Amino acid sequence: MPELPDLVHIETVLARTVCRLPIVDARMGDPVVLRMMVHEPFPALLLGKRIQAVKRVGQFLRFSLDGDLVLVVNAMLTGRYRWLAAGKGRGDKSQSKDLILALRFEDESELQYLDETRMGKIYVARALEKVEIPGFSQLGVDLLSPDFTLDHFRNLLAGRRDQVRQFLLDKTALASIGNAYADEILFTARLHPKTLCKQLAPQDADRLFVSVQDTLTWAIREIETRDQPIEIKVRAFLKVRGRAGQPCTNCGTVIRRVRVGRDDACFCPTCQPATRKLFVDFSRLPGKADRKDKQEGTEDPRR
Repeated sequence: MPELPDLVHIETVLARTVCRLPIVDARMGDPVVLRMMVHEPFPALLLGKRIQAVKRVGQFLRFSLDGDLVLVVNAMLTGRYRWLAAGKGRGDKSQSKDLILALRFEDESELQYLDETRMGKIYVARALEKVEIPGFSQLGVDLLSPDFTLDHFRNLLAGRRDQVRQFLLDKTALASIGNAYADEILFTARLHPKTLCKQLAPQDADRLFVSVQDTLTWAIREIETRDQPIEIKVRAFLKVRGRAGQPCTNCGTVIRRVRVGRDDACFCPTCQPATRKLFVDFSRLPGKADRKDKQEGTEDPRR
């Protein structure tokens, strides 16, 4: 799914390409992802309206249109956005089976939302009704806002009994970190993904806070520099995510993958040593405990 750095790039691109252009055509693919909070027919109610603003809110993208109308998209695991320049909106790409919604603008450009598994959601509402959108009003602190301070971060950590990676993924605390950048943040902070929050010393917590800021800033800059089309998930620069079985860029140790809760995490056993006894000794050579690695996901995360 698009994570926070990806969404910053998508927000920037769409703000300069589709904002304030009249919508002249709107096509709906599979309506299973649609959640209507207005009574007008969709997508016909979009015709003639302009997107006045595009704003990232946690893992959501919020499109503000004329008439106090908003589209709020939660792409979840497989949703993605595509922008087709003027004159390219009616090509083969617009007929793809994963097309959910396509908006064509007066200049013949087109914005598409695609989702091959239909896991994402598109909410159509009036601006004042956004609190009814699941998860939208429950988001934690925006990690790029002035409200994300060290004191606030320390308060969020206080009393948590789960593993630090699960804390990072808790969108009601931090809005919002996904799997890729949870791994990168922990690598920069030199923390094992199965470290318990209650085990963190004050200096560990402070280092983790700095890592959140530095990692996201670095990723936003890297994605902006590469300036790829918005449907491309730019990940080649990451240091641990997606690199299981490859040498660590810091020390040369082979990157490992392990289950943490319901997700897979990538980490370096040397740079991110375990602070408690685990079912698998990750300091061993890779390839000897792959089956046991999968069993790690059944471990009680509070232990």
